[in-house]
Amino acid sequence: MLAAAPWSLALFIVSLPFALLIANLFPYGNGLFMALALINLIALARMTCAWHRAVKPGDLRGGGATRGSAAQARHLALLSALVIAATAMARATGDLPYVIYMVLAGSNDAVFWSALCAALALIWVPTLYALAMYGLSLPRAAATGEYGFHAARAAMPYKPWPLMLALLMLIAAAGHAAYILGMLAYGYPDVGFARAAMSALPCVPLVFVVTAMYAVAYRDSCEPAAQALPSRP
Repeated sequence: MLAAAPWSLALFIVSLPFALLIANLFPYGNGLFMALALINLIALARMTCAWHRAVKPGDLRGGGATRGSAAQARHLALLSALVIAATAMARATGDLPYVIYMVLAGSNDAVFWSALCAALALIWVPTLYALAMYGLSLPRAAATGEYGFHAARAAMPYKPWPLMLALLMLIAAAGHAAYILGMLAYGYPDVGFARAAMSALPCVPLVFVVTAMYAVAYRDSCEPAAQALPSRP
């Protein structure tokens, strides 16, 4: 899979810190960072599209077989929507501890942490489930040029929680890296460039893991043997 789009992978890694930084600073970032973030998103789309097709190459047909095809455009559109939704949700919940603290008017730590964990669970469990289910259409779009949201969800041969856990790890790693990069941008003396750049590196293998899980789930859902597996409730 990694050899399917090496230049897109390299461009994604190089531009990733800027994309994470603009996600943290938006809408106050400059035009150059916005352009680099867009380049990062396009590189991510081309890279993951190639990885999806490497796992399930037999589905390439029609418009999905050529570069710049409608399949790639649909894949980019869905991936962009998922990334923006996850980023917006992460930004929205970033202030949640402060909001809960103000609502509870300085209650003891046990009440505060219980309320915070409950609120985060109520927000992120359905969010991660939606990302997992709608993301199943990414390899389908890359291979066939069709989303098939209902069909992809119905044919899912595995439980969703491993994919949800992988997505949570990816979002947490990206959030931590964005925080460190933001500290660097604001000139905190304890944060060096090397540390800030290294903080973004864990996102790369996690992107690979999530992409592979999506692709394998789609591949196995297309196999006749998948029909014999216990269906997800």
